[in-house]
Amino acid sequence: MKSDELISKLDEGRLVEAIAAAERQTSGEIRVCISQRPWDDPLAAARRRFQELGMQKTAQRNGVLIFFVPESRQFAVWGDVGVHEKCGEDCWRGIVDDMVPFLKADRYTDAVVRAIARVGSELARHFPRASDDRDELPNTIVGD
Repeated sequence: MKSDELISKLDEGRLVEAIAAAERQTSGEIRVCISQRPWDDPLAAARRRFQELGMQKTAQRNGVLIFFVPESRQFAVWGDVGVHEKCGEDCWRGIVDDMVPFLKADRYTDAVVRAIARVGSELARHFPRASDDRDELPNTIVGD
C-alpha cells in the first residue's frame, strides 16, 4: 500500500480529536507520522523522525510517536526517554499488538485511534496533566 492510499483511508479529523482527547489527560505529547519512504527498520526510522520533529524537546521528555510505513505494511511506536523509563518495552509491545488485528482488517483509523487512546492512558498514568500544562506539539498528522 502506498502512503497516499493509507492517508486517504484515515479519518484525519478523528485522529486529531483522539490526540487532543488523550492529551487533555496528560502533559505528554502524541504525534502520528506516515512515511512515504520504504524503510527496512521502522523503529530506527521512527526514532529518526522523532528527532526531526523535535519531539525530544518536550519539558518532561514525554512525547510518543506512532509511525507508519504503508509501503512495507510496517509501523512502530517510539517514546522519549522519560516515557520509556516509566512505561518500558512491554507497554510498547502491547500497543503494537493491539493494533495488528485492526490493521489486518483494514480498519486503519480504528487501529490508530486505539493506539492513541492506549498511549494516552499510559501517559496520563505517569504524566498527569497539570493545571498550567500547555500543548507543546501540534496534533496534526505528519508525513516525511
